[in-house]
Amino acid sequence: MSAVDRVTVAGPVRLSASAATPDSRLGRLGATDRPTVRLATFTALALYGVLRWATLTKPAPGLRLVGMLFMAVLIVGLGSIILPALADRAWYGGWHRVGWMARGWWRRALVAALVLLCFCVMLALAGIPVSWLYGVRVAVIASGVRDGLSALPGVLVPYLGANSWVRIVISLGPALLLLGAALAVCTRSPSELRRAAAALALAAIVVIPAMVMHPLLPYLQGLLLFALVAAFMWGERVVSRRSGAALAVIAAAALFATLLAPALARHHPWFNYQSLAGSLAPAHVETFDWTQRYGPYNWPRDGRTVLTVKAHRADYWKAENLDIFDGTAWSQGTGPVTGSPPAPAASELARYTQRISVTLEAMRTTAVIAAGAAERPEHIDAAVAPGQSAGTWTTSQPLSSGSTYTVATYSPDPTPAQLQAIPATAYPDASLADYRVVGLPPGRSSTCCNTPQVSPEIEFPPFHSAGPVLNMSEPYGAIGERLMRRSAYARAYALARSLAAQAATPYAFVKAVEGYLSPADGFAYDEHVPQYRYPLETFLFSSQRGYCQQFAGAMALLLRMGGIPARVATGFTSGLYDSATQEYVVSDRDAHAWVEVWFPRYGWVRFNPTPASAPAISGGGGVLSGTNGQHRSTSAVTARRSAAGAHAPGQKTPTASSGSFPLVAIVLPALALVLLGVLVALWFRGGRAEPEELVVELERALARCGRPTSGGVTLHALERRFRDSPAAARYLRRLRLARFGAVTELPTGPERRALRAQLASGLGITGWIRAWWALPPRRQKRGAQAAAGGSQAAA
Repeated sequence: MSAVDRVTVAGPVRLSASAATPDSRLGRLGATDRPTVRLATFTALALYGVLRWATLTKPAPGLRLVGMLFMAVLIVGLGSIILPALADRAWYGGWHRVGWMARGWWRRALVAALVLLCFCVMLALAGIPVSWLYGVRVAVIASGVRDGLSALPGVLVPYLGANSWVRIVISLGPALLLLGAALAVCTRSPSELRRAAAALALAAIVVIPAMVMHPLLPYLQGLLLFALVAAFMWGERVVSRRSGAALAVIAAAALFATLLAPALARHHPWFNYQSLAGSLAPAHVETFDWTQRYGPYNWPRDGRTVLTVKAHRADYWKAENLDIFDGTAWSQGTGPVTGSPPAPAASELARYTQRISVTLEAMRTTAVIAAGAAERPEHIDAAVAPGQSAGTWTTSQPLSSGSTYTVATYSPDPTPAQLQAIPATAYPDASLADYRVVGLPPGRSSTCCNTPQVSPEIEFPPFHSAGPVLNMSEPYGAIGERLMRRSAYARAYALARSLAAQAATPYAFVKAVEGYLSPADGFAYDEHVPQYRYPLETFLFSSQRGYCQQFAGAMALLLRMGGIPARVATGFTSGLYDSATQEYVVSDRDAHAWVEVWFPRYGWVRFNPTPASAPAISGGGGVLSGTNGQHRSTSAVTARRSAAGAHAPGQKTPTASSGSFPLVAIVLPALALVLLGVLVALWFRGGRAEPEELVVELERALARCGRPTSGGVTLHALERRFRDSPAAARYLRRLRLARFGAVTELPTGPERRALRAQLASGLGITGWIRAWWALPPRRQKRGAQAAAGGSQAAA
């Protein structure tokens, strides 16, 4: 045997004294570092965790969780398989000008940038809108996450609600755990501590759903989790000749844990997650009593955000309708007894109906906050029943912070010209009679001192009609005119008749009453008013000072006396519009009362007689501009939220769901294309490789394909080993001769493919992938290809 044939490939060959191989463990890759096994076990454990986590919400965020899983697996595959292979390829290929990118501060900066990118992708996959991420709206995102966390203690699982921040927070759990686990093991050879950290994070994705929901067959699922964790931790170390002993140890540990588990089962949780989440809930929760007392202002006014509303246009967010005037104040009633008002026109219903999404913050209520006339709300866990007035709803259990529901509302906003065109003759009579009734204070029905006191209920005739004023309580009959003139509201009745006589249309009468209560006629906004026996009569003719309750109550009273159906509504003004979250932020300062007047074709139309100096209006939430009620954006939302400490940005239900999809559909494929371009550039990089580089590459390919060489093996011996493939044998012979200068031609492309096929033979699809990475294609220069072809032809 010649000296050329006795050249060995036992150890990695160095190109020069200063060019050390970047991985001194190439000879042990096939035994201890098996990144494909790590990737497979990581994927299996993460997939099981994702499937368990998907049970926490209905409908399950399937696409989001799949995207998170794919992202985590991609990170592990890039860090443990692809990038090390590319680094080796760059080193052994002599591309040292690429190697500087993997050293020093540049490497740390690159890793930090990639981690930040992965974190942003995970946030988007969890449901946070992409526009908020590239807009760096950190405060908005942090506040929304905090609100979602504060709502978790009161959430029932599986979660069926519509609070998008609760769903985002639930989705953020597996996102962060998967990202942390992937980053822990996305390296060539992670330490035992990093493996344990990744295993703990992945196990948490399985265990947390089991803590809040009793799983089916818990011990069997626990065994499955144990097997997956064991495979992930020690799967790379197991070799075929020792697999039996390893499996026996694992089975014994699993059996012992199964027997011990019932004894460790406790009725109280080891970790009270509800207490932790409850500590994030608002410390102060407000309640509102919508009773009209007309005394000193007693509603909360601390600047706390009490609810947020996601809506296409601004509105007044209604809690209750006050349909009855009992002689002193407006209050809720049992609804009309003479029939329901006619339904609005179909075209107006289609135009002014919108679906809103309401999220309660520092507030507790059994009244469903909606707008206008509301349909039955959805996504409420408690039982929902119709309110005392049509279009309102109540719940059997109080709704509190974090409760989110959606509801379709009809709230018309016609133009003044449209309302002015409606004549008095267009009003139906009988079906609206209950909304022209006014109760009077108790009085004597006759001059006899022994006659008991009664509370008359006066029904006024329709606007501009000649009908009688009726008394609807005993004694019945057309004696309402006389009772009114003898009551405490005689002056109010005279004022209403005077204003009605001067108005040509119902809308003109409404505007006349609204104008009479304006500051131009001496009325002023004042929250510090004393309690009077007849507060509305005193407000109209004596004090002329009050707040929204007095203004709205007096206007509705005068309208009914003039024959126009009217009532008082309570709730909140529209609040401040936050363009960042595209929602209306409502605080306790926006609590308000207003008037609703019934108009043919449209139904109940909103009017606000309270002066603009009222906090609910001057703060920007009470003036609806334009016929569609659009609100202007304002930067005061940020200050309000910061001061309140209990806001909820975010109903991003449609946009947040769709916001992350472009990231998955565009960014991730773009990253894949960039990676593919890098691979193509590295694999098919032009230039003539040196024989020593090809020898080192050959040794690495043999080791990574599970065919490591032993000491003393020569290239000639390897040539004989692959003699069944003439092309593969020619690759080794040409490499052997070229290494010692016997020939100048290097192996050709077909010979390289033949050797790669021999390396992958019998190893299945994984062997083919490993052979491809270990021995990638090389593009030779045209001159080298021609020389090799000519030499082969000569041979």
